[in-house]
Amino acid sequence: MEDIYFKKIKRDIGTKLKIQVDQYKDTYILRRVSVRMRLCKCKDFGEYYEYLTKNPSEYEKLENTLTVNVTEFWRDKTVYNELRNIFEKMVLDKKIRTIRIWSAGCSSGEEPYGLAVILKELMEKHNKKFLRVSITATDLDKEILEKAKEGSYISKQLKNMDANTIEKYFDKLNNNEYQIKNEIKRMVQFRKHDLIKEGPMSSMNMVLCRNVIIYFDKNIQEKLFMKFHNALIDDGYLILGKTEMLHGDSRNAFKPSNHRERIYQKLKID
Repeated sequence: MEDIYFKKIKRDIGTKLKIQVDQYKDTYILRRVSVRMRLCKCKDFGEYYEYLTKNPSEYEKLENTLTVNVTEFWRDKTVYNELRNIFEKMVLDKKIRTIRIWSAGCSSGEEPYGLAVILKELMEKHNKKFLRVSITATDLDKEILEKAKEGSYISKQLKNMDANTIEKYFDKLNNNEYQIKNEIKRMVQFRKHDLIKEGPMSSMNMVLCRNVIIYFDKNIQEKLFMKFHNALIDDGYLILGKTEMLHGDSRNAFKPSNHRERIYQKLKID
């Protein structure tokens, strides 16, 4: 039986924080709430619910914990090596004038900026200075989007980049902090977007939604896969997280490009 106070906390997450709590698995909410309970030294849900009632500022901290993503640039090297190969083919394709990418659930911007750096390097390598790149990065969290627009990161978030890349595309602010340069910032547009409630982007060459859909139930996941299908041009790429898999009707809407790296291509469906 579900704890009555856990139910009340879930209800408040929905009403006070306007987070569509029913779209998340209970195990995920439980894990994230437990993080805050430990920090607030609350032994059970009843104590934490009382703490929330007496300390309204705790709701903001709970919201941040529910929506948090620990991120760094080029976090999964095997995926990014494969993306580099795909981008190189796009850059060399004479028919492609604009590369359009949607980074869905972009958090604090490491993914879209990291993609922009790869594309910038490839455009220089192949002397494609007139190729246009448009990266749309979306998230539900307004605060995290503001942080992403600022583009400041600490050194450990850049640990997968070599010193030359860091020097070329980041300004050093102090011993531990770097800011992405404007030439990369200009390639990325950030906007608030609700994956569930709002329609998809359109005419995208690639959609990345990595380690986001895992927190939704299967019914919502299937709907999101089909939204991504609608967002892509024919043969466009969908990139999921390593633990995420297509299921339901979506398995007939995409073909694996690299199944191990969870890279799929759009199929036409009747």
